[in-house]
Amino acid sequence: MEKQAIKDSMFGAVLELSRNSRYYYHSKVGQDYSHWTEVGKEALHELMNGISYKLLMAEEADLERRAREQTLNILKGDVKK
Repeated sequence: MEKQAIKDSMFGAVLELSRNSRYYYHSKVGQDYSHWTEVGKEALHELMNGISYKLLMAEEADLERRAREQTLNILKGDVKK
């Protein structure tokens, strides 16, 4: 999965969790009175564990792709400065 797709998924998941009062208490008074519930904290923890792994795998794949691309460019003589 590409990094942008992972970021979009993470944004959507956090937004949906925060809209559910089981996971997030949203006070109209303000941010100081709003908070994640214990169930919400656990859900966020699980979400971040899964997302973190996927982000690292996407970063590795991106680095590998760029390394291959640079190697091919060097072999072709197309070195960008």
